[in-house]
Parts: sequence; structure tokens; C-alpha cells
Amino acid sequence: MVKKVAVLYGGSSSERNVSLMSGQAVSQALKRKGYDVVDIDVDHSFDITSLPSMKIEKAFLALHGGDGEDGTLQAALQLLNIPYTGSDHRASAVGIDKAMTKKVWQASGITTPRFFGLQQSSYRSDSLTDYLQDYTFPLVVKPATQGCSIGINKAHDIEELRTFIDEAFMYESNILIEQYISGREFTVGILDQQVLPSVEITHSHSFFSHEAKFKADDTQYHCPAEVTAEQEEQMRALALAAFKAINASGWGRVDIIADEDGRFYAIEVNTAPGMTTRSVFPLATEQVGIDFDDTVEAILRCA
Repeated sequence: MVKKVAVLYGGSSSERNVSLMSGQAVSQALKRKGYDVVDIDVDHSFDITSLPSMKIEKAFLALHGGDGEDGTLQAALQLLNIPYTGSDHRASAVGIDKAMTKKVWQASGITTPRFFGLQQSSYRSDSLTDYLQDYTFPLVVKPATQGCSIGINKAHDIEELRTFIDEAFMYESNILIEQYISGREFTVGILDQQVLPSVEITHSHSFFSHEAKFKADDTQYHCPAEVTAEQEEQMRALALAAFKAINASGWGRVDIIADEDGRFYAIEVNTAPGMTTRSVFPLATEQVGIDFDDTVEAILRCA
């Protein structure tokens, strides 16, 4: 049985603060389960080649965004022959890139909102209307690889769109513009091939922004969601297909929107979901009789 586990968290991405909370919660859970836990903040001084000398048997990746979620760390751990939680480096690289994920989904026949990508090096504000001929406002502007809804905004007209594009380019040079879908917001978790009950997210914001996720007092998570058995089955099937399409494994979460006509759209995939006290993944596992500590251990065991 694996006993010595490294919990990797923190990092240098824009999601560092959330990762610190996830790492702390995961570490405490594993310690309560009797594991010998080594807590590691993956900052600029971290030397991954030191892990073998620590006799680390497995790594629990509680990093969000950046090198911890884009496949870089996963590839390094694979070279060191240290098993780790979550998807491999290839699936992680696709999953963190919203545009690439959506391209894979479109090729796989998975319903997702229409979009187009922009690169900062070739973007010209005066040519923006050329892209918009088949789109209607509102539109959602997203940095391609940021998580936690960082840098995401909903534009209601061309001037707002230009402003939000400039803001998104402050985070990274590749962004995407997505057709806004008005409707109910859900997320569906997957744990070791088991599709978890859907969670509906309600809030007073116009979309599930970073503020709604981590700062608003009125954001609520409903699990089980108030949907019919048929709708629940449709969402679970869509989430599993979206997860498998990018070859994700271990555990993860797929965000879904149901439009006003009841059609479901896959929005994003998360290959390293948050595990904080406000996170939705453990809320879903609780519904199937798995408490937080057992959830963390189950994630570790399927690595």
C-alpha cells in the first residue's frame, strides 16, 4: 500500500491562491487517512528531481492552471516514474486549452457553443467585425488557458467586446470568443469512470464569474439538481463523452449549460478540479456516500 505521498500545490499561476486552499485541504485529508504526507509548494525554487530522493510513492496534484495543469508537471513526473493523480500530460495539455478542447469536441460531435479564436500578434481591433457576421451578442470572452473564470467577461456590444478582448490579452496571447448561451448552469464530476450526480449552480451574476465563484455570498450549489431523470442522464452522458474525447482520466469535471429549449452544451473541462471548502466536486461525491477524506483517497487510488 502507498504510504508516502507528495501533495503538490501553489505554483505561480493566477490560480495560486485557490491551489493553496486545495492543497491544504487535500493534505489534511490524507494525513487523517494515515498517509505520510510531504507538502510541497511548487514555486520557482522547487526542484522536481528531488522527489525520488524523498522516496515519494505517489503525487497528488492540487495545482490549478499553469505548469501544474498543462501537462508540464505530469510529463516530468512520468519521466521520474512517479504516479500522479489526474490525466496524463497529453490530455492535460488539451484540457487546459479551451479552444483546443472545443475543437476536439466539435470533431467528436459533442455539442458546444460556437466560437472563434484570436491571437494577440495578429489581432486588429478594426477588423473585429469580420469575425462577427454569424454571431449575435452577448458574446463571452475567455483567455484560452486561465481557470477559475479569471479574465472571462460577457460583452453586450462591440465596444464592450473590444474592451474585454484587451483585458483578456493581459492574461495571455491566445483567447477565444464564444457565443453566449443563456440558461441553467451545471457541472458534472467524474471519479474513476463513475459519473457523479450533476450540480446546478445559481447566482445573481450574469454569468459564473470569478467573483461569483469565490467572493459572492449568494452563489449556491444544488446537488442533486432539480432535473428530470432523463435530463440527468443526458447530462451525465454528455459529461462522460466530453471527458473521454480528450482522453482525460482519473478524475475531472465538465461544465454544462442547458439553454432555454433544454439543449445541453459542454462548456469546459477541468482535469484538476478545486478541492476547497467551496468546491463542487466533493459536494457531488457526498451525494453518493463518499465523504471528503474518502474522496481524496479515491482520487489518489485511481492514479
